[in-house]
Amino acid sequence: MNKYEAMIIFRESLKETDWDGAVESVRAEIEKLGGKVTSSTRLGRREFARPMQKELSGHYGLLAFQLAGDKVAPLQARLKLDEQVFRVQVVKAPAVPPAPKKEEDHGHAE
Repeated sequence: MNKYEAMIIFRESLKETDWDGAVESVRAEIEKLGGKVTSSTRLGRREFARPMQKELSGHYGLLAFQLAGDKVAPLQARLKLDEQVFRVQVVKAPAVPPAPKKEEDHGHAE
């Protein structure tokens, strides 16, 4: 399984109280395809630079998940059918390099 991140914009009509349900429906779609959501971050409501399809703003969220590579396109197709989802951008999660080891200080005085 590969690691991915999805930036999801939910419609501006989404009520604050419906946020968890909207994210849960996306999570369910990922799990139906055999994936696993590892984290979700709510980024809040933001205005668009210009109106898009008569929408002025949207509720942004970032989901990190694991999914087989051949399941990404079907996931995006399923999310397009979700009335609450305005836009979705899925990218491969950046590889996190291992942290560099700190050199030990041997107490050399200058």
